[in-house]
Amino acid sequence: MDPALARWIEEAARLFEAGGIPRMAGRALAFLLVAEPPEPTAKEIGEALGVSKGALSPALGYLVRLHLVERFRRRGERADRYAVRPGAWRKLLQEGIKVLGRYRELAERGLFLTGENPRLKEMRDFYAFLERELPALLAKLEGA
Repeated sequence: MDPALARWIEEAARLFEAGGIPRMAGRALAFLLVAEPPEPTAKEIGEALGVSKGALSPALGYLVRLHLVERFRRRGERADRYAVRPGAWRKLLQEGIKVLGRYRELAERGLFLTGENPRLKEMRDFYAFLERELPALLAKLEGA
């Protein structure tokens, strides 16, 4: 693999890790974003990243469970292939919006218990804004 591309994959993995995706899963996701052909097997991913199947398998499973990556098998092949799922980023943001609602609800329950706490009010208002506005942004993207 080109050294500059390998550095990019590591940079992307660190960014994904900062967003809550484990490092190995981030490395696999970053590789899948640039893989040619775009549907490698786990063996091909492992070889490209220099990691074992044992280290890679849970990471790929995690990405599949997040619906960022799809696992499939081509007719006549014995090995599973992996690809970034179309619409993966939209799905990830939609799931994130659900979490934002939980933060807002948490702040609301805290406000109920404590009264007009300015820190909880700020938290509630911030997450309510995001929860309200992000779906509108997604809808705007669909119209673009």
